[in-house]
Amino acid sequence: MKEIYPEQMKMKYNDKYKSIFTMYDGKELSQMTFYHLFPGLDLIYNKFNTEISPTSSKDIKRDYVEINYCKRGIFECTMPEDKLLFLGEGEISANINKIQRIEAVFTKGYYEGIELLISIEELEKNIPPMFSQIIDNIKELKTVLLNNNMGIILKPIKEMIHIFDELYYINPEENKLYAQIKVLELLLVFTTIPMNNENKKKRYIEKAQVDKIKKIHDFLIRNLDKKITIEMLSKKYNIGTTPLKIYFKEIYGEPIYTYLKDYKIHRALHLLEETNKNISEIAGIVGYDNSSKFAKVFKDKLGCSPVEYRKQKVHLEHQRLFGVEIKE
Repeated sequence: MKEIYPEQMKMKYNDKYKSIFTMYDGKELSQMTFYHLFPGLDLIYNKFNTEISPTSSKDIKRDYVEINYCKRGIFECTMPEDKLLFLGEGEISANINKIQRIEAVFTKGYYEGIELLISIEELEKNIPPMFSQIIDNIKELKTVLLNNNMGIILKPIKEMIHIFDELYYINPEENKLYAQIKVLELLLVFTTIPMNNENKKKRYIEKAQVDKIKKIHDFLIRNLDKKITIEMLSKKYNIGTTPLKIYFKEIYGEPIYTYLKDYKIHRALHLLEETNKNISEIAGIVGYDNSSKFAKVFKDKLGCSPVEYRKQKVHLEHQRLFGVEIKE
């Protein structure tokens, strides 16, 4: 699988059953762990602590079908004609490697998920005959993907999420047979789901709209201490309130005010850990009129007061809780 990510990822470990690729962006380590469950089928655990997404080589000789499940974070992918796709938490995507991405990033600065990487020809030669229906279904899926040249993203489907989550919390090295069975079950379920408008999410957002929403996001986090309404943003950035709310949730995974509430706690954690500012000052910086209201919101989210949190010897890894590093 070295041909898949030849430049950004470095091989750390490799044997006939397992390969580990790592990437260091100067701050934190990111890792992809490949489990070779069948010849032609890899189960991959992705864990990235960066905005940088590795890209596959344009010289891959084989056609790989990719199925991705996003557990945490958001995957942002720029496709031809300045159209962007967003894979959010709980969502599932299917793609084929010959569909080239122009650019891909992890919007929140982190990403965790599971990926299936399938070489149909190789898998067909090695899978037991009793599973031939799965091969036929994957071939049909490949045809659908080639006809949808930006791939497919499905809304959260509980039957699929249930299986992905079972895989997420096991060690395939210790439970190989179980992992094989669950992956085959997953493929059977996935390839029988109708790829219709009921299951598919909106395919893309125009880059101009994405750029506008990102400007709105940056404006909001630079002005946490101000009371800003959606109507004010709509007027300032010349965008309707409905598309503003829809696109923001698509790009950042949460409604505007839910996202801001979490981000304010994120900012407060940073201030509690790394400054000597008192609680009232911090409350004001993150937009609360008084420290009592701030303390209640903080405790509801983290289970302790700001004062109690500051006294703790071990602080939370707030980047992993709330996303990208604070912008000063």
